[in-house]
Amino acid sequence: MAKTHISRGDDRSKFAVSEEINIDNGSGTTADYLLLVTDKAIYIESARVIYTEATDTAGVASATVALGVTAGGATIVAATALAVSKAVGAYTSLVLASNIVPANSMLIARHTGIAVTEAGKYKVQVRYRFVD
Repeated sequence: MAKTHISRGDDRSKFAVSEEINIDNGSGTTADYLLLVTDKAIYIESARVIYTEATDTAGVASATVALGVTAGGATIVAATALAVSKAVGAYTSLVLASNIVPANSMLIARHTGIAVTEAGKYKVQVRYRFVD
């Protein structure tokens, strides 16, 4: 007979969400956004960009987002282009290069912007759980 496992405490999935990020912060301009600091190792289950303002039909794909454990890092998610013509609430899944954030580390989103003529804003959402 199969047993049912009920997730409790640290075994449950948790979410970290960035502040709202403006896509057009300047061509090639970078900005780092702290998602979390952890004293325990975590396993990242998924990561995505959720659009909070509709994106333009051209140019937005020149902006990128990456995730890493240091400022400017891309150890968790390599630089990924944002999507054009996305409505509010739409999302883009990010491909994980690594799932583990070591204990006593940070998780940081690195945004690389585009010129100030493009519309769109987003947040980064990461689903994770603690590692025993």
